[in-house]
Amino acid sequence: MVCVLAACTPETEEMQSAVKVEIVKTDVGYQLMRGGERYEIKGAGMGIDDIERFASHGGNSIRNWTTTSEYQDVLALLDSAHAHGVTVALGLPMRAERHGFDYDNPEAVERQLEVFRQDVIKYRDHPALLVWIIGNELNHSYSNPAVYDAVNDVAAMIHELDPNHPTTTTLSGFKPDVIGEIKLRAPQLDFISFQMYGSLFGLHDELNQLGFTDPFMMTEWGTIGYWEMEKTTWGVPVELTSTEKADVFLRADREVLSPLEGQMIGSYAFLWGQKQERTSTWFGLFTDAGEETEAVDAMHYIWNGEWPDNRTPQVRSMLLDGRGHKQSVTLVSGESYDAEFDVLDLEGDPLTFRWEVKSESDQTAEGGDFEEAIDNLEGLLSNPDAAVTRLMAPEPGQYRLFAYASDDHGHVAHANIPFLVETSLVQPEDALIAGETMAVAYSGFRAGQHPDRGSGAANPSRAEILEDLNILLAHNLRLVRMYDTEENTRTTLELIREHKLPIKVLLGIWLRAEISNHEGCPWLDEPIPQQQLDANVLKNATQVQRGIELANEFDDIIIAVNVGNEALVEWNDHMVSLDRVIELVRLVKASIEQPVTVADNYEWWIRDGAPLATEVDFVGVHTYPVWENKPIDEALDYTIDNIRRVRAALPGTPIAILEAGWATSANEFGERANQPDQARYFEEMSAWSEKTNTTVFFFEAFDEPWKGDENDPLGAEKHWGLFFVDRAPKQVMVK
Repeated sequence: MVCVLAACTPETEEMQSAVKVEIVKTDVGYQLMRGGERYEIKGAGMGIDDIERFASHGGNSIRNWTTTSEYQDVLALLDSAHAHGVTVALGLPMRAERHGFDYDNPEAVERQLEVFRQDVIKYRDHPALLVWIIGNELNHSYSNPAVYDAVNDVAAMIHELDPNHPTTTTLSGFKPDVIGEIKLRAPQLDFISFQMYGSLFGLHDELNQLGFTDPFMMTEWGTIGYWEMEKTTWGVPVELTSTEKADVFLRADREVLSPLEGQMIGSYAFLWGQKQERTSTWFGLFTDAGEETEAVDAMHYIWNGEWPDNRTPQVRSMLLDGRGHKQSVTLVSGESYDAEFDVLDLEGDPLTFRWEVKSESDQTAEGGDFEEAIDNLEGLLSNPDAAVTRLMAPEPGQYRLFAYASDDHGHVAHANIPFLVETSLVQPEDALIAGETMAVAYSGFRAGQHPDRGSGAANPSRAEILEDLNILLAHNLRLVRMYDTEENTRTTLELIREHKLPIKVLLGIWLRAEISNHEGCPWLDEPIPQQQLDANVLKNATQVQRGIELANEFDDIIIAVNVGNEALVEWNDHMVSLDRVIELVRLVKASIEQPVTVADNYEWWIRDGAPLATEVDFVGVHTYPVWENKPIDEALDYTIDNIRRVRAALPGTPIAILEAGWATSANEFGERANQPDQARYFEEMSAWSEKTNTTVFFFEAFDEPWKGDENDPLGAEKHWGLFFVDRAPKQVMVK
C-alpha cells in the first residue's frame, strides 16, 4: 500500500487505504458498488473546494476536470472530500485536438501517458477516489479518432496500476457515431459517460433508437446550454432566470435521470461553483460572491426528498422598458429606460437588490474553455440597489442587464436581459418608398359609391378620379396606396399614365377570408360557410394573378406590391393563414420586379411576424394611437414606440408605416376625434418620417361614409380623410 497523505502515520494507514469500486449487473440492472455496498451517487461537478457546504446539502460525490489546477491542490481536495464522506471522480486532463494536440504524434501521446501514469500512482490509493475520468468531451470539434486509441492506452495503464477504480471518458452529447468509435477503439474503458444539457430531455429516445443498454454516467447535466437556447433577433442567446433554471434541474431529474436507474450508475450536476461562460451566471449554482441560487434548493430536494429550511428567493419577472428577457429589447443610445425586478421570498426575508450592466460576450470558445470575466459598466444605472432602477442606454452595441436579489441567508435570485443599443430609428435613405416620406391611402369612393359589398361596385368616374389625383398633387402627395386590383385601381393607374402625373402607387392585393375567424373577430357573429371560404381561395388566386399583371403592365407607376391587408392579426374578419400568405408572397416576388410587402398591425409583427419578415422586402406596419385610447399628447411617442418594438423584434428589415391616421369625427373616440388633433398628428408624423427616413401612408385621403354601419353617420370608420367626402380640405390641408 502507498500512503499518499503528507500527515499519514502507521496508526492512520488503514483509514487511508483505497476503497474498491466496481460495476455489477443485478436483477434490477447495473449498480455501482463501493466497498462491497451499493453506492448511490448524489453528485455535482466541483473544481474548487466547497465540499463542506456541498455535503451539508446532501451531496456525496463530486467530479473534477484536472489534476493540474493552479487554483486547487488536488490532494487537498481529496482529503477534504474524505473528511466529509464525499467521493471524487478524478479527471485526468487529456489534451483535446481542438487545443492543438496531435494524436498522430506518438512521442507527444507517450509523454502525456507518462504524466497520467504518475498521477495514477499518486492518487490511486486515496480512499475518496471513486472513478477515473480520462479527458473531458474529447469529441468536441475533433476529427482524428486516434484520440480514442490514446484513451484506451490510458485506461489499460490504469487497470494495470489500479485494480480498484473503474475508468471512463466523457462525451459531449449522445453521439452514436462517436459511441461506436469509442467502443471500437477503447474497449479498456469500463463505461462511457455523457454530458448533456437541453438535449438531455431527448435521451430516452436516443438510447432506444441506438439500442444502447450499457451502463453509463451523466457526468455533466444542468440548465439549458447557451447553444440550445432561443436567440435574440441579433443572434445572442437568452438566459433562463435562476427560477427557470431550478425548474429545469427538477424536471431533468424527475423526467429523465431517475427513470434511468438500473442503467445510469451516477450523475453529476453542473456546476457546484461559478464560472464565466457567455455570462457569469449561466452554469454556476453560485454567484461569484458565493451566494446560493435556487438550483441549489433543487439539488437539495433531489438529494434529500425535502426542501432546505430556508428557501432561495424566486424570480417572478424582470423587465427592461416593459419587456422581458425573451423579447429582443432594443434601446436608443442616450435615452433612459425603466427596469424592474420582481422577486418572491417564501419566508418573507428582507431582500437587497443590485444591478449590473455588462457588454455582451464576444467569445466563440466551445466545450467550456476558459473565458475572461466581463467588467461592469459603471454610471449607467440611477438606483442600482433597488428593485426598480433606470438605465441610461450606452453607446451603440450589444449588452446585458443583470439583476440580483439577495436574502440574509446567503441566497440570491438572478436574471438578465440582453439588449441592443442603436443610434436611433433612422433608416438608410433607400428604405424610403419612391423616395417619399409622407404618402396617403386612397380609394376614391364618394357619396353613394362603394366597392363590391355583395351587390356590385359603384365606382367613381374617370373624371372624379382625375380630380382626386390632382387634389393630392396640389398638396404634395405623390405616393398613394391602393387596396385591391379591381376596376377602380386599374382606372387610377391608367389615368396616371395617360396624364403623365408624377404619382407612384403601392398596389394592394386584397385577400378574402380563407379561415373563419368568428371566434376571434368581435363583429363576426356566425362562422363563415365553408362554401364561401372555398370560393374565396379562388378569388384570392384571381386577385394575386391580377396584381402580378398590373405590376408588370404598370411597372413605371407601381413602385411596390402589398399582399393582404390585416389578414393575419387575431381580430380580423378575413383571416388567411401565415403559411398561405408566405406562399402568395413568394409567388408574387417570383413574378414581378418590384419590392413586395404585407400590411398588418404592429403587435402582430412583434409577436408573430419573424417568419414573414424574412420573406418580404420591407415590413408594412399599421399603428393607430387614437384606436388605443391615446390622447394627442401621447400619439407620436406611442407610434414611435410601436415602430421601435417592431424594429427590435425584426432588426435588419426595412419598415414602412402603411397606415397611421387620426379620425376627425367618431362616436367611439369622443372629443379626441377632431380636426386640430388630426392636423397635429399629421405634422408630427411628417417631421418624424423625414428625420427617420420612414415612409408613412397617412390614412386616408378622403372620408369614406360607405364604411361601417350605414345608420351611424359618426361611426369610427367614416371620417379619417385629409379631405371631406365632398373634397373640401380639412384643417390639416389648409396651408
